[in-house]
Formats: sequence, structure tokens, C-alpha cells
Amino acid sequence: MDQPVMVWREGVRVRAYEVGPDGVARMPALCDWLQEAAGNHASALTWGVENLQQRRLTWVLARLHLRVSRWPRWRDDVTVQTWPSGVVRAFAVREFRIDLDDESVVVGTSGWVVMDTGSRRPVRPGAALADMVLTTPPRVLDDGFERLPELPPAASAFEVRVGRSDLDLNAHANNVRFVAWALDGLPAAVADTWTLGEMEIDYRAEAREGDLLMVEAAAGEGPQTWLHRITRPTDGRELARARTRWRPRQAR
Repeated sequence: MDQPVMVWREGVRVRAYEVGPDGVARMPALCDWLQEAAGNHASALTWGVENLQQRRLTWVLARLHLRVSRWPRWRDDVTVQTWPSGVVRAFAVREFRIDLDDESVVVGTSGWVVMDTGSRRPVRPGAALADMVLTTPPRVLDDGFERLPELPPAASAFEVRVGRSDLDLNAHANNVRFVAWALDGLPAAVADTWTLGEMEIDYRAEAREGDLLMVEAAAGEGPQTWLHRITRPTDGRELARARTRWRPRQAR
């Protein structure tokens, strides 16, 4: 019997619709690459969504932490690598790395929960997931997924309504849409003069089609750090919070 591939690799060419006016890949595009690679690897390990659905279960991303040292540009060819790295509390942990020109330009770690599709409640990962750490590389970021800071009074805010195009296989707003909304909530001066270097996001509840959401941002601990929050005003539920760190933009 063939041994399972424990470190998954995929090649990606940066497309025109994945970059901004500066020709640099956007964070949501990068998250899409990681999510696709993670899903493909899980399927190869017989832990894909299609396998879990037979048991009325599914995967839900709960935490994501990425550091970017260099952003890929339009038509760059990158290699996405991912592997499982055990269990932290109730999270099944998965690592990521993106290489460009033989250089590691993005590293990331993520925490996933197995959710019962009937009760919409998490199910604790089994021993088989925990034991995968014995055959995979170490974690690229040592993150215990501690609670992110509360948002101080917001510097900017806007509303967004969840549309059908925002939904994923689980019929809720895809996790990448939360990343896009959080970054869109920043004052324009931040995105125009700084480059995103690090992002942590904590997914706390689902959003459904038709939900009206409030997206807020506020300066964090230092001029290069911002905090983000996405809530649903109708029931006061906090759906996600994030922290981003920025560095001065390099001249083109």
C-alpha cells in the first residue's frame, strides 16, 4: 500500500484577478491558495470534507495566523506547502509555507475544528489526527491560539450584507470573505502607505446569507498594529476578530 503524502505541495501562478493596483497579490487570494491546498491534502489523507460529510461532520477554520516577508506579484510562480501538525486543545492544527524563487516568503499556522452539521457544535478531534504530528515537520509558528485583544473604540466602520456569492460548502460565509471585509475596514491611509506583514484572525461564529454585519477597525498596541472586529448587530454576536501588523511600503 502506498504511504500517504504527509507534506502536500501545489504550484500556483498569481493571476491578474488576484492582485491589486500595485500588481501585488491580495491577502484574500493568498488565503484561497492555502484553503485549497489544505482541502486537497485532507482529501488525500481521507480526512476531506467529502469523507466527513458521510458522518454528518465537516471542517471549519477557527484560527489563522500568517506572516508575510515578501508578497508574490502578478504571474509569479509560487509553491504552497501544507501539513498537519497535531492537536492544540480542540484545534486540529495545520501548517503552511509559500515559497517563491527558492525563498520561504509566507509561513502560517491554523486551527480547525470538526463540526457536527446537525447540531452545529464542535466535536473533539480524535487520536488519529493528534498522531499525525509524529510523521510531519514541526510547526512554523509557535502559536497557542490565545484570545486576541478586545477592540477599543473604532476608528472606522462600515456595514456589509452577506450575499449568496459569499457562501461556501457549509452554506455559511466563507472564512476568506471575513479576511477581505476586515481589511476593507481599514482607513485608506493605512493600505495606501503600509504593507501587511502579519495577520491573526479568530473565527467565533457563523454568518448566513442575508445577515447584516458591522465591520470595525481600530489602532492597536503601536502605530503599525490594527485590531478588527466583525459583529452581527441584530443579536450582538461577535463573529470574528483579527489583528494585523504593518510595515512601511517599499518603493516600486
